[in-house]
Amino acid sequence: MFDGLHDIDWASMEHAYGSAEEVPALLWALRSPDAGERHKALDRYYGAVHHQGSVYPPTAASLPFLFELAADDATPDRAAVVALLVSVGRESLDRGFEDDGAEVEYYPPMGCAQAVAFLRERGAEFAELARDPDPDVRLAAVPGLGLFLDDADRAAAVLRERLVAECGIAARLRIVEAAATLALRLPTAWRQVMDWLAGLAADPALGPVARLAALVQRARCGPDEIGEDVVPAAVGLLRETAHAIPARRIAPAPSRPAVPTNGVAPQIVAAFEDLDRHTRVYAPTTALLRTFHKALGARVSERTAVLAEQLRSPDPGSRLDAVRMSGELMRTWRGDHTRLLLLVTDQLTTADQEVAAEAAAVLESCHPIAAPAREALAAHTDAQRAAYGPNVWGAPQALLRRSHQEAVRALARLGDARAPGSLRPPGRDRASPGLDFACQVCPL
Repeated sequence: MFDGLHDIDWASMEHAYGSAEEVPALLWALRSPDAGERHKALDRYYGAVHHQGSVYPPTAASLPFLFELAADDATPDRAAVVALLVSVGRESLDRGFEDDGAEVEYYPPMGCAQAVAFLRERGAEFAELARDPDPDVRLAAVPGLGLFLDDADRAAAVLRERLVAECGIAARLRIVEAAATLALRLPTAWRQVMDWLAGLAADPALGPVARLAALVQRARCGPDEIGEDVVPAAVGLLRETAHAIPARRIAPAPSRPAVPTNGVAPQIVAAFEDLDRHTRVYAPTTALLRTFHKALGARVSERTAVLAEQLRSPDPGSRLDAVRMSGELMRTWRGDHTRLLLLVTDQLTTADQEVAAEAAAVLESCHPIAAPAREALAAHTDAQRAAYGPNVWGAPQALLRRSHQEAVRALARLGDARAPGSLRPPGRDRASPGLDFACQVCPL
């Protein structure tokens, strides 16, 4: 194991935080029987050697040893190692090359070209890992078939084989995505993949999620071939998908150590909380639907039709992600967004405070066109004050508090005279602490 590891002058290379001399110890720690030690090593590798997706010379130099770990059944967390290999390769492709294939120069120098070249030399190993007995290893390896295996026929054959063998939604979504990645990377694979995806999208025996994935990934591969029937078909499959995937309550955010906020402006604290929320994905089909919206591009009316169906989902997490996507569309593309705006407004009445808060936040961010939502926002804030009292702005329940605050801010953005009712509860001469932003945006 690790022949030649110590023949490399790691100390002469640098990662995000200086000398890379620690890399051998990190690689050995990934084989440790102690789960805590493995987790610490993997976290350090991502934090320093693969910092925020960066690919440095020591990142590329460690790839042969990561492959050894991935191939060794004695490695405890092989799936995590395979996922790391794929991440390094994907980031190398995304960051290291221009659209014409020319290498991008970064400072400090990075190993993108070396990493991609090495991973493509070893691309056939992803075909073996995609057949591994461990389902987590298979799931992690599948993207490598699209990214690194240069034998188009073999890669397509393995992907077809795996789609038949795998039943899980996550696996099938990755297999179809890898097929599209293969088609976009290798022109020789494009036609066979497009035909395969068309067949999958039309196969009623496959199930609505996989059929929707095939339809979306085909649109990704050929946006110029998106016909008038594509969006209606997607809407129908979305409707079927809503019944195929059981609705679940939105999972609470993972607990994190409390961060001292003394002396920190409330707007800064809120900004970091907002960033944390927006890194979460709440539904298994969200990434797929984002791909579809990207493929549709400027087709605003068709994207609105898709979002309308997303917003009707019985699953609150799917609706929450759809509310965010709706805000992105309205802020990015010009057009008549009244229908979409009202669909987002309807989410204010949901029983799920997190969805209602997100809807209010979108209405606030889209305030130049949000006038049709004025009465609904006022009704929402009035209902909350009636149910929870005049001090609901500072309610101890975090979701209720955010839902109310976002709605009041949205009203304030519209210059509505009803907004100050929450800003200055009865018996108070001035706004409560932390309301500076709302007071500033309200012209009343």
